[in-house]
Amino acid sequence: MKKNQVVLKRYIRPECEVIALGNELTLLAVSPNVRPGGGGNGHVTIEPLVPDDGGDDDNIVAP
Repeated sequence: MKKNQVVLKRYIRPECEVIALGNELTLLAVSPNVRPGGGGNGHVTIEPLVPDDGGDDDNIVAP
């Protein structure tokens, strides 16, 4: 009689890390608009940043 052998793998937990940046940087929040192909005229453009100023409520104070 042939037996099926089951090998269990150990679970690797997900890992998350927070990195504090010393100065203000603009990070890419979304993918740029892309026209792949586009009839041979496809290109990638990155739209300029549009600042979202909500006033003093946007300021974060570190503990």
